[in-house]
Amino acid sequence: MLPTRNPVRARQVSLGGVMVSQVCFGTEHINRSVPEFGGDILADAARLHGINFWDTDNAYGSHTQVAAGLAQFPREEIVITSKTYGRSRAEAEYDLTRTLRELDTPYIDIFLLHEVAAGSLDEKMPAFQYILEMQKKGFIRAVGLSTHCAPIISAAADIPQVQIVCAPFNREGSRIEEGTLEDMERALRKAHARGKGVYVIKVLGKGELTYDIPGALRWAFERRDFIDVYNLGVANLSEARENLSVLNALYDGEARQ
Repeated sequence: MLPTRNPVRARQVSLGGVMVSQVCFGTEHINRSVPEFGGDILADAARLHGINFWDTDNAYGSHTQVAAGLAQFPREEIVITSKTYGRSRAEAEYDLTRTLRELDTPYIDIFLLHEVAAGSLDEKMPAFQYILEMQKKGFIRAVGLSTHCAPIISAAADIPQVQIVCAPFNREGSRIEEGTLEDMERALRKAHARGKGVYVIKVLGKGELTYDIPGALRWAFERRDFIDVYNLGVANLSEARENLSVLNALYDGEARQ
């Protein structure tokens, strides 16, 4: 019997020095699944399609599902991102401690300052300093921030300790709160040029671009010279497989040219 070929297996890339699948499974949309079922969705995404990068957050309500999926693998085989909305050391400590406890893990691969609003970066630096200290102690592997504001990405590009930046990025500029789509692309390109890992969310505009998934993914894929990872915001394994198949088809098409 000929070996089975899986045409939708995710490629591995470096994000802030951490090897991850180029497609990330955002877990916000599986928070209504019973933990075992949600965990199996994530486990199948990893086993069947190589999506070993899972994004969670205290506010998503999906820690039980992520923990159930994580328990099915040796810890080093799965990469987890979580975040803190905190401004103070105490708030960041609370979020990190809760995340480690609820996921039943000794460390988080990537921990981000989350949704840094316009003009709030300086206010969040005490929380970021705490995150850096926890990184030195081995509780976090890589650090960074997420924001919907192009100027924050540009400012983060100038902070040496920031390893990863995360922002919404899609062809319609949906979900960008400060700056234009062009501003966001310039900021992300700057961050990438400074050696930061670039991780984009809302590639499908949180559902607004699902009328043309191939076109929206193609637009983002064409900018992979400065984008390392795509979080496609899926709710189940079939959606992840569909999106990944589009990206793989684009790769295969380029390879034949």
